[in-house]
Amino acid sequence: MKRVLTILIILALLGGGIFAALKFIPDSKESAKDKIRTDKVVVRDIESYVTASGEVLPLMSSIVKSEISGRLSQLHVKEGDEVVKGQMLLELDRTSLQAKVRESQRSLEADRLRLDKAERNYDRLKELYAKQFVGEKEYLDAQTDYNLAKLNLEIGQARLDDAQEDLAKTSILAPHDGIITRMDIVDGQVISGATSVSNGTELMTLSQLKELYLESNINEVDVDSLSEGQEARLRFDAMPNFEIIGKIGEIALSARRDGNIRVFPIKVVFEAGGSGVRPGISAKVEIPIAKAEGVDSVLLSAVFNEDEESIVFVKNGTGWERRVVEVGINDLQHLEIKSGLNAGEVVALSRPPEFRGHNE
Repeated sequence: MKRVLTILIILALLGGGIFAALKFIPDSKESAKDKIRTDKVVVRDIESYVTASGEVLPLMSSIVKSEISGRLSQLHVKEGDEVVKGQMLLELDRTSLQAKVRESQRSLEADRLRLDKAERNYDRLKELYAKQFVGEKEYLDAQTDYNLAKLNLEIGQARLDDAQEDLAKTSILAPHDGIITRMDIVDGQVISGATSVSNGTELMTLSQLKELYLESNINEVDVDSLSEGQEARLRFDAMPNFEIIGKIGEIALSARRDGNIRVFPIKVVFEAGGSGVRPGISAKVEIPIAKAEGVDSVLLSAVFNEDEESIVFVKNGTGWERRVVEVGINDLQHLEIKSGLNAGEVVALSRPPEFRGHNE
């Protein structure tokens, strides 16, 4: 009995000690909640820029098509080949068109012979009519036959010209310098010519890869900050450690709708050179619009907006001081402080507890 009583007394003392100790242990969750992250006012250079993303495209690119239909007889290039303007790319079968040219030539020669005959007959009857040896009807009929023969000769010449032009179109030449970036045909394939009622077969794509451009959309609120010829920095998703400087080559005159916002398409032109940048890859562009050197700055999250004023909370001993500041440009990470703070001061990145409940 005495042993049991002793054990109970010991347990009671231990329980009381643990309870007393727990009272002095702070609530870790409450402590974490009241802990405020801070930032220090630092002097730095800040550059403000407009950012956008888009696709890289060749400044000059052509989809090569044929003007006539036919069967591909010879392909002179392959994908990746570099060509110059006027170089032979491919040839279509010429057999039927050559036959058409020969037929038109023979028909034209027959028309020329008929004209000679009609002219001789007309001259003869004209002389006889002047001597009144033939009637007016015979003379006028000869004149009409002569004029018809001249018209038929002109028609025959036009048919021959058309046949020769179609024959020349069987040789398809490069419209400009560039590289074959896509090949859509194979030897022996039958292709359709591009006409007013048909788009025709796409044969290949020819692109100049020395000069490229990024096509992107700029929010309407930023477009007034841009101008043609303005410098821009381009970075590429496929080449994370590579950067190229380009210039704005074109800004659309009217806005387009992109979802619920209005944007202005722009083109940023740049020289690719031997950089390895290719059409079709995605890229980001940064266009500097303002720069401030050696200015006080803090993280963007350190500045709060209240009643159209910019507010910061400055560390003041063991508490916090609410202060109005004047802000300038930002680089999407840091914000220029024109007045209201000094370098080295510490500001809160969230509202201190005593200022919570207002404008949140």
